[in-house]
Amino acid sequence: MPAYFDTGFTVRTPAWHGLGAVLDDYPRSIGEARRFAGLNWEPRLVVPYQRRTNPIGIGPDGELVTEDEFVEIPHARIVERDDTGEVIGHGMSDRYQPITNAEMFGVLETLVGQGLKIETAGSVKGGAIVWALAYLDQPYTLPGDDSVSFPYLTVINSHDGKSAMRAAPTQVRVVCWNTVQMALDESRNTGLYYDFRHKGNVSDRIDEAKQAISGMSASRDKWVKLANELLGIKVTDQSYDAFVAEFLPEPPPGIATDRVRRNVSDARAQFRSLYHGEQNAAVNGSALALVNTAVEYLDHARGYRNSDTYLGRTILKPEPLKQKAVQIARAVCAV
Repeated sequence: MPAYFDTGFTVRTPAWHGLGAVLDDYPRSIGEARRFAGLNWEPRLVVPYQRRTNPIGIGPDGELVTEDEFVEIPHARIVERDDTGEVIGHGMSDRYQPITNAEMFGVLETLVGQGLKIETAGSVKGGAIVWALAYLDQPYTLPGDDSVSFPYLTVINSHDGKSAMRAAPTQVRVVCWNTVQMALDESRNTGLYYDFRHKGNVSDRIDEAKQAISGMSASRDKWVKLANELLGIKVTDQSYDAFVAEFLPEPPPGIATDRVRRNVSDARAQFRSLYHGEQNAAVNGSALALVNTAVEYLDHARGYRNSDTYLGRTILKPEPLKQKAVQIARAVCAV
């Protein structure tokens, strides 16, 4: 997949594509970060016009004489860069409000607070998508994982009218179009993000966004605490079987068809394969492995099932089932 990279910078470690400036240290100000990122320009809303050719008479040889007229397209807008005039977005209504590059950096600064460290920032697809990524400097470890995670907070802004500006915690070091998409996919999978719609005043939504981001950090801390608790709970063969029986239950008597029974059997086999997989090697035999497997199963394995199967109907809401997985693990392992 191409990088679609325009301009940008990284701190200390170059981007995988080798493009952009590599800084020895974090930018000392928002202004410096914008300059290194090549984002000193702003999006500008422009009224589009349509050319109409109107007949105005007949020429001396009987030919039709016309005259061009340019008329405003009602309720429509396009977005162009104010430095080059290049069109980077079209198809917007007259209610669309660009979120400027200055506002994007301002949101990141407000959300992170003191000690802002901008790790990367830049532009892809001619400026249609821009981003800034802050290093949160809050390393943490999860049970069974000796590596230290260094979380980031990214703000990804769209000037092409196709999406809102999104703020999200991420493990992805955003440096190009590919990693922009990875960070967006991660936020959709985890549900940890806050969207700023291109309507109204961005500053009016800052407090709400701060509360959302704060809640995300609290959720992460809560999960670390829970993971340590689950790691200390041992799983026997009996408690494993009891967990699977409740998490992936047999259909009620009287409605089971061969297809339904086969779906349940296949689901349980896939769950067992994930449970004994490499991702659980360091925590195998613990309730954390059960819950990790349940989350992996709900997020990734269930996507190909048909919604008309019994199993598909029981797994339509992943978040309640993830919470239920913790409850089941505690219950069956306590017996």
